[in-house]
Amino acid sequence: MSKVLSRRRTPQQWGLLAISLAVLVVLLFPVYWMIMTSVVPSKELLTSSPPLVPPADSASLDAYGEVLESRPIGLWLWNSTLVTFGTALISIVISTLGGYSLSRFRTKAQQAMGFTLLFSRMLPGTLLIIPVFVIFASAGMINNLWAVILVNVAATVPFTTWLMKGFVDAIPAEIEEAAMIDGCGRLRTLWQVIVPLLRPGLATTFTYACILAWGDFLFARTLMPNPSDWTITVGIASFIGEFSVDWSGLMAAGIMSMVPMLILFVFLEPFLVKGMASGSVKG
Repeated sequence: MSKVLSRRRTPQQWGLLAISLAVLVVLLFPVYWMIMTSVVPSKELLTSSPPLVPPADSASLDAYGEVLESRPIGLWLWNSTLVTFGTALISIVISTLGGYSLSRFRTKAQQAMGFTLLFSRMLPGTLLIIPVFVIFASAGMINNLWAVILVNVAATVPFTTWLMKGFVDAIPAEIEEAAMIDGCGRLRTLWQVIVPLLRPGLATTFTYACILAWGDFLFARTLMPNPSDWTITVGIASFIGEFSVDWSGLMAAGIMSMVPMLILFVFLEPFLVKGMASGSVKG
């Protein structure tokens, strides 16, 4: 069987395969080095010729045990999960309504709102952090996960709204017109007809919002000064001291922080690769 497959491949295909493997190795090498750093003592890695393969006599998982015992990693992961899913769920609702509005109602007011959303996305977080802190401090929401969720929603919605607009644009308007002729109102048509066709778009938007919220450091660090309320990104930064860095603990915590996002991609992967309106329009 392997001989048959090899005969079918052209030299160009083998070349593309080799390039793809090389790119994959380059992209995954930082993750591999994180694993190496977490299982090999720092004194063996911080040398002029560090090993590329973990030595069998010195490699261990002690760093993971020490991190779990000395730091509230579980609590930090839980806080990050709450912030991430809260941000993603709220963003997906707002983005679906906003994207549908921008797609179906092409007025000057809608265009102005769309460009306003894009402009707000261009503002860096460092420019907004001081007024954001003042607002939430005045509202008594410092050390409150809702503050981080709301800020992340505000930072995510401008892009995800335009993302959802592109998915709504790809759905023929005749589908919802037929539903409205049959007696459905616009909101009912959106919920029962458009939203089911938007599942790949919803999965993409949800994933994007999760990535942004999970990786947030600036807002979480500013609005959550209490260590027990930290998210995992802020907690990981605590391994970097003023005079030293716990590299093994830092990388062990980093590896553990990657697991939830990997699980998310495993569950959403079928929706991400599925055709948007596959099977929705039949001849």
